[in-house]
Amino acid sequence: MRVPCLLACVVFLSLASPAQDWQECKPTGDYSFNDVKAAIHRVTSSGMYSGWDEKTFARSGDLVAVAVLKTLGDSEMASPESAKWVLLIIRWAFACPQYCVKVTDDRRPRISLLLLEHLNQITRGKMQVEIEEVKQYILQQARKVN
Repeated sequence: MRVPCLLACVVFLSLASPAQDWQECKPTGDYSFNDVKAAIHRVTSSGMYSGWDEKTFARSGDLVAVAVLKTLGDSEMASPESAKWVLLIIRWAFACPQYCVKVTDDRRPRISLLLLEHLNQITRGKMQVEIEEVKQYILQQARKVN
């Protein structure tokens, strides 16, 4: 089955990130990994968000995908409502990667693309159109970085 392999790759990539300790990462004007996880939990559990949440995601880029995987289980993420929030959060994470995301490696959607593929699998393709739209959007935004 591809899902365990995909998750193993995501976990490996999150642990093997070059010179970045995501648990403690908090450069000036940016958010720590724990801040991102807390915002994801708050948004997906309450169904509400603030401008601070949007700002947290927009400054985090690809780090958001790792935080989603660490915060939400597959069954929670697969619910239609949570899946929609995850897609919106990923979209916010790449709203302005060239200007908002300070960590250069997080400007590229490596883990986010894997997360979208995984989300498509766990929702059994029911959200394929929405997932593809977000995928195209973040790829377009990432091209602006170069």
